[in-house]
Amino acid sequence: MASPGLFLRPTSLSIPINTMRSRSGSSSDLKIFRSISQDRPGTPRPQTGSVNTESFDFVRSNSGTHASRRSSTLGSWDPIMSRSCSSGSLLSPRPGTMIRDLSPRPSLSRAFSGSALLANSSSAIVLEVEERKQVANLLSFEQIQKMEFYSKFTPTSVSLSHFLDHGATGLRVEESFLFLRREIPVRLANMLMELELLPTELLTEPACKSILTQYSQSFSDVLAFENLTPSEKTYEDFNKLLSVIRHRHQDTVPHMAEALHNLRDAGNLNVNSKDRLNQAIQYFLDRLYMSRISIQMLVSQHKALYCPEESIKSNPGGRLKGTIDPKCDAVDVARNAFENATFLCEQIYMDAPKLNIEWVDLTDGDKDSVDFVYIPSHLYHMFFEVFKNSMRATMEFHENSDAIPEINVRIVKSAQDISIKVCDQGGGISRSVAENIFLYLYTSATRVKLSDADMGGTTSTSTPMHGLGYGLPLSRLYARYFGGDMKVASVDGYGTDTYIYLRALESDARETLPIFNASSSNKIRDTANQVEDWTKDE
Repeated sequence: MASPGLFLRPTSLSIPINTMRSRSGSSSDLKIFRSISQDRPGTPRPQTGSVNTESFDFVRSNSGTHASRRSSTLGSWDPIMSRSCSSGSLLSPRPGTMIRDLSPRPSLSRAFSGSALLANSSSAIVLEVEERKQVANLLSFEQIQKMEFYSKFTPTSVSLSHFLDHGATGLRVEESFLFLRREIPVRLANMLMELELLPTELLTEPACKSILTQYSQSFSDVLAFENLTPSEKTYEDFNKLLSVIRHRHQDTVPHMAEALHNLRDAGNLNVNSKDRLNQAIQYFLDRLYMSRISIQMLVSQHKALYCPEESIKSNPGGRLKGTIDPKCDAVDVARNAFENATFLCEQIYMDAPKLNIEWVDLTDGDKDSVDFVYIPSHLYHMFFEVFKNSMRATMEFHENSDAIPEINVRIVKSAQDISIKVCDQGGGISRSVAENIFLYLYTSATRVKLSDADMGGTTSTSTPMHGLGYGLPLSRLYARYFGGDMKVASVDGYGTDTYIYLRALESDARETLPIFNASSSNKIRDTANQVEDWTKDE
């Protein structure tokens, strides 16, 4: 397969860093953390022109300029929660954070909110509520105002190193609770604002309406803890809510897939890399699913650390720090994923290719494995989806062959990266098809009908082996979540090589998160005004 299309990530905002610390037992001495006040969510966006005039669609995983440095308690959430604001209220974003567009909406687009400069006037608030007809039926007037408020903040990007330190020191549940009750609303509000911009045809799909309802309910539920006094009862109720939220959004991916399949079947969507409406929807889906992954990460990490019954269930050997494995063995994860993919393959084709795996750690020649700090479930998802694709292609291309070629895996750890190469002899794909392989809904397999009942998530064995068109794009998101990537190269008529790149150092692995702003909203909704600026080869 050829290299996938570009994934838009503009230059990141340079944010003051207020702490540098070292941690024993880490593969990196430098620990850098973004900060968040205990009394305000996220990071306020700067005034226009104050730092950088570019639009920022994603919180990038690279660090900014070091404005100030101080020591910090080992493993504390304090570096993220103690930043002071030099001007303005701690509970208010800086003025001019966003200019709301009141221009007429083109067809296949949603209405957008009023100007942020008018947000304090009662007329503007009423206008915004009236335009948000979808959430107006799901949230109260006060909750819609809260959504507007939280959406003006940039989500706080947390590194794997910070997650690991916090879990290793066994700090109080209060610190995690105070952080999550501010950070989760920020991420949910950013997500809800973008959901409201989807085309009417998509928003009226029952599955999509259900997703919007579910996220509105989660936002409402979390707001109930906004000003509660920390106590054992509060922590217990909060943990119960996190369990509800996690289960509520478990099947967001397949349900959104069903809504988009229906939109395509109705002739309102063309799944092609050159289609303008499809480009906007693909852009939105990357952001929706990245937000979902990030919220699931926050919830799962908190639950694993502060719910004893869940800690025993998810970490029987006591090796994990929350959901993170300080010595995640890439070879073991690959073998487990291959075994489960083989189970699905044999159900359909009555046979499956064998695995040939090799590995090398260039940082330590004496090691007989490749381990690094990572979330095993994320790595498993990537391997599982890639193996399913390789197995299906190999079995169908060699349907009449006497022998089935092996799938070869090579894992290499260097000082900076974990590089994984998965090679199959499944016939490859042509260049004309390769540009579509990372598009949601694109699949060469027969479409499957999804169940209305709980499916157990995207890696469950009850999820179809193929036919959703979600495997590769979602896997690439998991890789990019902590600063990695996924590439595909193919030799048409022979086979395909898939490359997975991950960060070897936990201090370099920082969340990549979507930011709701004028730039992102325009990319979702302004499809009618976009025209082709290249000649076509068709």
